[in-house]
Amino acid sequence: MTETGHTTGCDCGCMGAGPLLTQFLKSLGPSDQVSQHFKNAQLEVMKGLRTFLDEQIAARSAATSGTAAHGTRIVVE
Repeated sequence: MTETGHTTGCDCGCMGAGPLLTQFLKSLGPSDQVSQHFKNAQLEVMKGLRTFLDEQIAARSAATSGTAAHGTRIVVE
């Protein structure tokens, strides 16, 4: 608290340096528009990987479905 009774921004003992440092570090980073662009790009990469994996699974399933038997029939008395 200051002499007027107001806090300087936080109560943790840093005397207000913590919020100022956080704001300073945020100002060094990319803007919100750039961050959103990278998040969208990351989403598109993940969708591409999902499509690639789906194609690989389908290709492997089609290749093994005609050649391998899924089991053996046993006559039960």
